[in-house]
Amino acid sequence: MEASQVRKGIRNAKLNQDNSNILFGEIVLISIGIGLANQSWWWGGGALIGFLVTLNIKPIALLLMFALSLVWGVIGCGIGSLFESTGAMVVLSIIGFLCGLGVHLSALEWTQDA
Repeated sequence: MEASQVRKGIRNAKLNQDNSNILFGEIVLISIGIGLANQSWWWGGGALIGFLVTLNIKPIALLLMFALSLVWGVIGCGIGSLFESTGAMVVLSIIGFLCGLGVHLSALEWTQDA
């Protein structure tokens, strides 16, 4: 194995780890939101544990990554609507979804490696 391949592997692992911080931050925020919405520690803790278990079941984890990426697409749509342009809404939605999907799949790869 060449040194350049090892360097690329280490760099990719570091990127995946950085992206996993984004994913876990989203999961914690969603769990807090669920707990606050239901005014229950049980709901918040259960959601957090449920999300963490879900990350270990690959087919369900892929669905979760897709759903979280859709949220980023909706955020892009909201930002695009500030420009009062349908084109901006569509373009920013697609960019938000694709960027979110890349980050989430990278983070999922890190969770599968760890």
